[in-house]
Amino acid sequence: MIATPAADRSFQDWPEVLANYAECLAAIQPRLRREEMDRLIQAGADFYRTLARAEQYRRASVWDEPPP
Repeated sequence: MIATPAADRSFQDWPEVLANYAECLAAIQPRLRREEMDRLIQAGADFYRTLARAEQYRRASVWDEPPP
């Protein structure tokens, strides 16, 4: 995944990205065991939470305007 090119998106696009991921999982679900599906869902959730925390940290650390 790291070496695969992807569109440059803003953080606000994550609902769309997650919906696309969910659609991909739904399409392959009949070929997967329950444990495999659960692992893919957990990986997606972990990835999103990690990025959400990074964005929260970035917003807390960087100001558009100098603090008063």
